[in-house]
Amino acid sequence: MATHLRPLDPQLAALAKSECNEEQAQRAEIVATIQTWITKSPHLKAPTDERLILAFLRRCRFSQEETKRRFDNYYSLRSVFPEVLGSRQVDEALLTQLQRGIHVIPTRPVSPEGPRVIISQFRNIDPKKSNPREAFKLVFIMLELLALECDNASISGLVWVVDARDVTMEQMLQYDPFLLKKAFALVDQCIPLRFVEIHMINMRKEGQTIFNFVTKFLPSKLPFKFVVHKKSEDLYQHLPRDAMTIEYGGTNGYQAESVDYWRQKLQDYKDYLAKDAQYGTNEKLRVGLSSAWANGELDGMSGSFRKLELD
Repeated sequence: MATHLRPLDPQLAALAKSECNEEQAQRAEIVATIQTWITKSPHLKAPTDERLILAFLRRCRFSQEETKRRFDNYYSLRSVFPEVLGSRQVDEALLTQLQRGIHVIPTRPVSPEGPRVIISQFRNIDPKKSNPREAFKLVFIMLELLALECDNASISGLVWVVDARDVTMEQMLQYDPFLLKKAFALVDQCIPLRFVEIHMINMRKEGQTIFNFVTKFLPSKLPFKFVVHKKSEDLYQHLPRDAMTIEYGGTNGYQAESVDYWRQKLQDYKDYLAKDAQYGTNEKLRVGLSSAWANGELDGMSGSFRKLELD
């Protein structure tokens, strides 16, 4: 069976087996089974890219039924969340978002077998020029490209570092509760990658009010480790310096290098993303249960959020 799936080095293959139940000899056949399911699902119009399907399988520990559910969720949410998942053209507006450095993904994983890191600097949002939906659109495109290209991301997961320094309430008030809930639903129920840790750094007392405001719209039980740090240096009790950019005292390149790297990636995938507009679901053609979003399950996502202590 011809396949374009990347071979893994022995250490990463061993991790794929222990973390994702991935058997190298069987994965091409299982990917082909999911491809067939996609093409035979009348309600579903979606790509059959082997790399993307493999990332979904890894996220679901190679459970085919769970993979189908998550894949279906990812494409059915598009009709509910078009402001973030729709019209993903690589245009000047998207590249401007990238240039602002709101989201920076350093070019290397934490280690040869380690996760990928995302650094978000919300102080770079200009409420007069920017829109949080555009920032979300960019980061979810970048996550899909990671799923396609980076085995570390789909096997070892993601670590999100959120820099709370100098963030104002005016910037955070742009993030309306329903936008936050839909974005969390996308992370929790849809995307083919998993967050293993979220670190808030430079969290001062004045930032606690903003933090509590934002997090109260998330469920009380989170599927990842959440750690809050007063200063960025404390992060290195949890991550090696190789994980972070030079601006944060790390060794993973300058942020400008990361921006250049991702600008090229977006250009490389310009045609892929342009085709994306055709994908989604037609609920009138769905056989069996309606989608979670059609059932209004998203409305129940809000929950009490316990106050997290600073370390």
